[in-house]
Order: sequence, then structure tokens, then C-alpha cells
Amino acid sequence: MSVSVKINRDSSLVLTRFSGRVTDDDVRQQMSLIAAGAPYDGKFCAITDFTHVERFDVTTEMIRMVAAQASPLAAAKRVIVAPGEPQFGVSRMFQALSHVTRPDITVVRSMAEACSILNLSPDSLR
Repeated sequence: MSVSVKINRDSSLVLTRFSGRVTDDDVRQQMSLIAAGAPYDGKFCAITDFTHVERFDVTTEMIRMVAAQASPLAAAKRVIVAPGEPQFGVSRMFQALSHVTRPDITVVRSMAEACSILNLSPDSLR
């Protein structure tokens, strides 16, 4: 499995971590896991971590479809951690396509930056 979703209601955080080779099926699984944890209140934030992604095999059609869909985390402040160039490029494309459905996305290069933006302690990621 190359995707895990951790929902921490105490810290109002949804943390998704992808690793290895990421496919359309992994993205579908992430969406399903996040939807299963709904409802989320307006205090929630979300981090999507691409630190350990080696390869993206996600189609442009999938990226566009997800970007156009409403999200159960619509009100959440979101940060995507994308340290490498391929991860960063895909993340910025998603950010641009999602400006209506997910208006509060920031793309950063490290988990430390993500925690700083969201005012989270690194301990809350465990």
C-alpha cells in the first residue's frame, strides 16, 4: 500500500502519506478514506506528504477529476509537502486546478514548513 491516512480528531489534523509508486488507485483510496472519516469541522487542517514518493503514475484526468470534486475537507487549510521536483510540479498543478474547490492549499518542501504554516507541533504527526 502506498497511501496511508491518519485522522487525528484531538489535533484536528488529517495526515496523508504517500510512498513509492503512486497510482490513480492510490488517489481513489485516499479520497475514500478521507470521506469515511467525515464530517470534519472548520478547525481541521490537512497535510499531504509526498516525501517518500519515488514515482507518480497518476493520470492528468485523475488530477483534474479530484481537483473539480467537492471535498469533505473543503474548509480545511491544506499543506502539501513536496520536496522533489516531480512531487512539487504535480502538487502545484493540483493547487492551480483546485483553486475553487480547495482554495487554501500551500505547497512546501518540508514537513517542518508544513507544521509551521499550520501551527502544529511535530509531535502531532505521530
